[in-house]
Amino acid sequence: MIEGGILTGVESRNFACPENLDLSQAPSPPSRNQQGFDRLDSWKEIAAYLDREVRTVQRWEKTEGLPVRRHQHEKLGSVFAYKADLDRWWQQRQRMLADAEDASGVDQASETANASEPVEAAAQPQSEALPAPAAVHASTSLSDSVLAKYLVRAVLALVGIAAASYVYAHFFPPKRSGSAKLIVRPFRNLSRDPAQDIFCQGLTEAMETQLGQLDPDHLGVIANTTASIVKDEPIDAIRRQLNVDYVLEGSVFRDGNRLRIDAQLIRASDQTHRWDETYNRDANDVVALQNEVAQDVATEIRLTLSAGVQKRFSDNSKVDPDAYDSYLRGLVSWSARTPEGLAKSSDYFEQAIRKSPNFALAYAGLSDSYSILSAVPTAAIPPLQAMPKAKLAAETAIRLDPGSAEAQAALALVRQSYDYDLDGAERAYQRAFAINPSYGTARHWHSVLLMARGRHQEALAEIEKARSLDPLSPVIPASRIQAFYFARQYDRAIEEARKAIEVEPNFLQIHYHLAQSLLQKGLYADAIAELQKMQQNCSGIDFCTMALGHAYAVAGNRGAALKSLADLKSQAGKGKYVPAIYFTAIYAGLGETGKALDWLQKAYDERTEYLIFLNVEPMADPLRSDPRFRDLLRRVGLG
Repeated sequence: MIEGGILTGVESRNFACPENLDLSQAPSPPSRNQQGFDRLDSWKEIAAYLDREVRTVQRWEKTEGLPVRRHQHEKLGSVFAYKADLDRWWQQRQRMLADAEDASGVDQASETANASEPVEAAAQPQSEALPAPAAVHASTSLSDSVLAKYLVRAVLALVGIAAASYVYAHFFPPKRSGSAKLIVRPFRNLSRDPAQDIFCQGLTEAMETQLGQLDPDHLGVIANTTASIVKDEPIDAIRRQLNVDYVLEGSVFRDGNRLRIDAQLIRASDQTHRWDETYNRDANDVVALQNEVAQDVATEIRLTLSAGVQKRFSDNSKVDPDAYDSYLRGLVSWSARTPEGLAKSSDYFEQAIRKSPNFALAYAGLSDSYSILSAVPTAAIPPLQAMPKAKLAAETAIRLDPGSAEAQAALALVRQSYDYDLDGAERAYQRAFAINPSYGTARHWHSVLLMARGRHQEALAEIEKARSLDPLSPVIPASRIQAFYFARQYDRAIEEARKAIEVEPNFLQIHYHLAQSLLQKGLYADAIAELQKMQQNCSGIDFCTMALGHAYAVAGNRGAALKSLADLKSQAGKGKYVPAIYFTAIYAGLGETGKALDWLQKAYDERTEYLIFLNVEPMADPLRSDPRFRDLLRRVGLG
């Protein structure tokens, strides 16, 4: 952490310098382009003129009287400074440093004049009057006063070294080892229009993603799901609960095409403001604004930015404000992960693309929407209808921005869910992690791929990475339970599920994985009771009908199982998409292997993503000895 240093030289808050500090090394005035009273209209321009960082000149304004001015214009505050004022301030500052140096010299001369050594010795050549340190120890005739003088000088030198060490450690502490954590609290909407709440929410999510790419080895960024849950809690409570080091918070004021963001970075341990800034921009510059905020945060906590990240910061491309607004609304709707929310998100992303055809992030978002919409348990659109669109969108996003972690992860999901290209998916995930290891969504999807390949320990390790980034998300513990279920560690899955239900009593997947684990242990009544509880949150969700029908079939209640089959066929008869894999599960539970395999072939023809789990799914055990099943495994890339 930088407490108050700058990149060249050492500045004290009151210009009082340590006695042994070499003031002759004080920085020379930066080169000036004298233009009378030319104005500098932002912190960046002021910092560039003084050849310093933004953070440094902001501190100088507060502690050393740097002449920065402010005014209100069209309800948006801004800073500015005149070059002539800065020149005068700089010259005064240099004179103060020079005066301090002169005073130090006078004091040293006085000390020498008052030393109690013989006058004759002072007139002798220096080599005789002032022996070298080795001669001091060898000579027994050196006067006590001279010896005392050298002892004093030695002590002063040690004090000077200690002072310099303190100053260096205080102003230039070593880069912290390990990884710090940062949480972005949802930015507050200060606009009069409540509709801007969604804009602020989406902007917060986009900022989290941006910050996660800065220096992943030294900064982890908490995901939006968790940040939203703790948004109203005191900082100290957030620090204790999530073990975060920094909190970024702020507000957004939007008036037409004008955008003002006030941001503050707070150190969680003592709740001190490490940095704050006001950004006034045209809404067209929102991407550049996000880059600037992220870069300022990186500077404050001394992150090492890769060449790729620095290149992204130099991207000053403009995005149509309406397109970006649609994109942010798409992010918020997608985060709900409901069929309705996902459908809305795809509409918003398509709106963004129509308004800004080269908007890579909108294409990545559209790909994710279609992928999840066609997957179990959401399954609202047939994969053959949704996934070609998802694939095209992902490939377009990568073509527009190959350095986008979102685009690479979107392509990875398409490859594992639709192409059944598990090796290709793995490569795409690794590219995404190289760009942004803090992208929790990609971590979660990758853990699913590892489960499907039977790499259970690696899957659990990946889930832990996702959980560290999003510790309060209910999806993460559900995936952890699923990993234990696929690893056939049913007792562990049941234990984890019961703990998770205490925190998330209404989360569908947790109840489902608990019921499946109970079924595998032969606890049929408990499993069915659990699924009946799940039904309370399953209105209109065919996945729940399948789960209960399979449990009835395994438990020997054939009539109830057939009723579930009839309900699913009725929904399909009304034109609703019902995945073929649902019928496979119930027929397998009934022991009707032929019908189960017929429906499994239909699931393959549909390109159902759940087929990648056939090697590890216990429900498929009754089918494993059939040659048709083994052939299907081969075609899915699992054989």
